[in-house]
Amino acid sequence: MSAAPDPPSVSFALSTLPAGAFAPLLRLWARLLGARAATLSLRQGGDLWQGSWPEEFTPPACGEAEPSALTFEQGDLSGSLRFWGAAAGPGRLPGDSGGQAGPDPLVACLLHELELHAEGTRLREAHDQLEAVVQAAPLAVYALTLEGLVKQWNRAAEQTLGLRGSEVLGQQIAHTHLASAFAALRRSAARGQVPTPPQYLQLPQPDGEQATVALTAAPLPGGLVGTVQRVSREEGAHHLALRQLALLESVLAHANDSVLITEAEPVDQPGPRIVYANAAFTRTTGYAAEEVLGQTPRLLQGPRTDRKVLDRIRHALERWKSVEVEVVNYRKDGSEFWVELSIAPVADETGWYTHWISIQRDITERKQFAEHLDRGRAQVLELAAKSAPLEQVLAQLLRTLERQFPGRRAALALPGERPGAAPEVFTAHPEAEPATGPGAQLKWARDAGTADADEAGPAGEEDPRLWRHPVTGGDGGARLGTLLLRGPASAGGGPPNADERTQLGAAAQLAALVIERYQAHSALERQALYDALTNLPNRVLFERELQRRLQEARGAGEAVAVGLMDLDRFKLVNDTLGHSVGDALLQQVAARLRGVLGRGDTLARMGGDEFLMVLGRAETEQAVRGVAGRLIQAFSQPFMLSGREVFVRPSIGFSVSGPGGAVVEALLQQADTAMYQAKRRGGGYALYTPEGDERLAAMTLESALHRALERGEFVLHYQPQFDPRSGRLTGAEALLRWQHPELGLVPPADFIPLAEVTGLIVPIGAWVLRQACEQAVAWSRLAPGLRMAVNLSARQFQQPDLTEAVTWALRASGLAPQQLELELTESMLMQALEAHETLHRLKDLGVRIAVDDFGTGYSNLAYLKQYPIDALKIDRSFTAGVASGLPSAARDEALVTAVMDLAHALGLEVTAEGVEHAGQLDFLHRRACDQVQGYLTGRPQSAEQFAGLLAQEVR
Repeated sequence: MSAAPDPPSVSFALSTLPAGAFAPLLRLWARLLGARAATLSLRQGGDLWQGSWPEEFTPPACGEAEPSALTFEQGDLSGSLRFWGAAAGPGRLPGDSGGQAGPDPLVACLLHELELHAEGTRLREAHDQLEAVVQAAPLAVYALTLEGLVKQWNRAAEQTLGLRGSEVLGQQIAHTHLASAFAALRRSAARGQVPTPPQYLQLPQPDGEQATVALTAAPLPGGLVGTVQRVSREEGAHHLALRQLALLESVLAHANDSVLITEAEPVDQPGPRIVYANAAFTRTTGYAAEEVLGQTPRLLQGPRTDRKVLDRIRHALERWKSVEVEVVNYRKDGSEFWVELSIAPVADETGWYTHWISIQRDITERKQFAEHLDRGRAQVLELAAKSAPLEQVLAQLLRTLERQFPGRRAALALPGERPGAAPEVFTAHPEAEPATGPGAQLKWARDAGTADADEAGPAGEEDPRLWRHPVTGGDGGARLGTLLLRGPASAGGGPPNADERTQLGAAAQLAALVIERYQAHSALERQALYDALTNLPNRVLFERELQRRLQEARGAGEAVAVGLMDLDRFKLVNDTLGHSVGDALLQQVAARLRGVLGRGDTLARMGGDEFLMVLGRAETEQAVRGVAGRLIQAFSQPFMLSGREVFVRPSIGFSVSGPGGAVVEALLQQADTAMYQAKRRGGGYALYTPEGDERLAAMTLESALHRALERGEFVLHYQPQFDPRSGRLTGAEALLRWQHPELGLVPPADFIPLAEVTGLIVPIGAWVLRQACEQAVAWSRLAPGLRMAVNLSARQFQQPDLTEAVTWALRASGLAPQQLELELTESMLMQALEAHETLHRLKDLGVRIAVDDFGTGYSNLAYLKQYPIDALKIDRSFTAGVASGLPSAARDEALVTAVMDLAHALGLEVTAEGVEHAGQLDFLHRRACDQVQGYLTGRPQSAEQFAGLLAQEVR
């Protein structure tokens, strides 16, 4: 083993060491040595420093076990280390042979740590000195990050810029002009521009005057550093003028509009002379700049130039006023063009007018288009008013468009009747277009109309000659179709220019007027037969379709299956998230149902949250059950509503007509009855059968349920919970039973779902909570720390006064909050909209929260860390296969072990349900399960029987 290096020499003042300087190192070595505490004393000359871990540790009095000690010296530094309860001596790791030469490892670590503190002190002193120099500097100094955060701001910067360092350090500058200047400097620094161009700006002073300052900067890694100094007003004005002049020259040189600058006088004959013409002017008129300089703008006038417009211009110039007109000008080659002309006077700093500036925009195509459009629009509207066929009206519109764009072919594509269907294409000459069927048009137009286009532009790389423009409704919202314009093979590609876009937009607006007129009639008919929210057939159209199906089935001797579906807890979604979210849910449900049903099936919305369906190929009960299973499966995934995952369960009832047929109303009534049978069972589906009546009809059972609470027919049974390691009885789970005077003991599966649907579960749940708390207090003499577990229903958990109900039950009974455990399913946690807030309010009371039936709901492990949960209950479906000897036992055991390991790692207790044989109990005992319950350890039993069990525990 090589010798350890000599420890570093230490030159350091102990007085500068913080109190907990070596706490991490002491904690590390104490743990490695198995010690419960460690102390360190350092002496250097007359200075003494002492520390310990834990920091609040006080060495025990004399007479107790002596600590392991280590002393050392290094120059004028000496020290002493002591470890209390150490399994090994200091300086040697557990298992070290001790043969390593050189200084003790711990001493070397301590001295190295001291040297780090010394180095840090020296760096801080150097930083403080530099900071003092910067602060004392007479020149304003600042430093910024590339994000604009102020990192340095000395006193001179405070005086120069008028902002205190305490106001800006760590912040972005809020002052508008100063922030803009800093932003320009940051952009230059980010681009690595050296030197960075300075920024000049004027800042208001306390005396009301304006001071001109120059800001300079130099880039640094991650930011920049710079200075600020005042400059004379003349120098600032000079730099500002140069910058504005450069900006103006750039704007004029790159402008698309023609710009002329003339002298101010004379305003009459022969007119002011031209002193500047930009590049756009030379391109538009054909004149070179040297040909027009010194000339007057009269060289642009010609025979069709409107004299009234010229008089208006001259009148404005005589009064030194601005003027805007539209006028015909002439190019050098004699061709005319329309311009939109704007003329304005330019004054110097004294207010004296020195020049005129005129801006001319070529609007020739716009004027020509307007004339053609007026004539074509009149013809199209006339045909529409005469109720001509849509194809004829649109053909006239497209012929007008082709005249506006010579050489191009126009078409209009309307969406197909169904999603994914080929579009219906109209052209300017329908009689000349080859067709393979009704409505089929040119392939190029049909293919282009299939692709979406939100604005005018090339269709894509496959055909750069094609332009598309959306046709939208009058409100600019609904997409009605796509206007298409295709150039000849010799035409170059590229998007339309601004004027061409304007022309396409006007044609699209006219097309929208025509299309909307023809759609109005069909829309009225659709409103009468279809649901506006889901676009599904309504009950009127559904009954027509069902009647037609029944007639066909009667003739063929076949059966027809009808389904009626209702959404459980839909009212809760409407009440908590709003009706707009409820509407979104109905739309998503309709989409999922469409995806499940076949092409021969019919889906309709009856109203509210009810949907109707006719199953085209499900003539037997087995076929109906297959469709029902797929429908239920469609609801296994959550719906995304307002950024939340919401789970909804359906209740579906089916009825099947006999070979001789059936009446529409009777089939719907039977499906409705079957649906309520499914709802009483907690959701799912049910098939109607004449002999399907239960011992107690739904309304009778509901009526009896209303009176059961006031008649005292409910009782609680208690299932014991044991600690498998000690065998001690630790708790009980309260289970509700209904002792009906006629039916006897009604199973919970028969009345709990009905209580949930009717809302009776809320008062019943409050009674269970109060009764269980009182019973736990009654047993406190036999079992002082017994924990009582109570199940909360989904309806209870969503009540806004749940916390008050629990508080009242605890106070009325006198039960300690920590003895009450509330059980909720993970499905409830995922579906509840305010679960996080509700759970925290319950935890504030001091009660325990347990997740029941863990692993059987819509699992999302994120809630284990988000919610204040104390325990998990593993469902019996997982424990059933443990120690069973079946081939799947190994997987079940691995799954249960993984759940327990996860829970224990998160600090949660685990209760395993469904323990029914000794092999399961032994397995759970070996895996350190916290609690078990099941028929092996104790069945649910009355309060009297459970009291006897407690008495046995005491003996």
